[in-house]
Amino acid sequence: MSYRVLDLRGLTVDRVERRDGVLALCFDAGRIEKTMDNAEQRTLWRQAGALVVAAARAEPELPAAPFVVAHADAVDGMYTQRDMVRVPLDAQGEVALLLRLEGAAEPVRLAGARLRLELIEPARYVRHLD
Repeated sequence: MSYRVLDLRGLTVDRVERRDGVLALCFDAGRIEKTMDNAEQRTLWRQAGALVVAAARAEPELPAAPFVVAHADAVDGMYTQRDMVRVPLDAQGEVALLLRLEGAAEPVRLAGARLRLELIEPARYVRHLD
């Protein structure tokens, strides 16, 4: 089965945008791994985008950007995705991102009503992984 995932480990959040209760964690160089049907190797791609949380509540507050995500859990109702999110991602209901940031003593929990992954510009091929 073909699939793509955004690797959250080491993701640099370049800026945080807040507007009308929506919080966007924007990145310029997300690592996306693609696995294709019947392929012997996975491929690595780079793409800009944002993790967007609607009706966002942060506990504690996010630090000023830029910051680096060391580890993250994305909770979308019944499932928890550890250190990655599937592409595409659009989950509704009670959702959360639990972010462990490099250099931070405690994790940041972003909770909300919707979690989306918005990718912009074409993906850029980097290399084969296997």
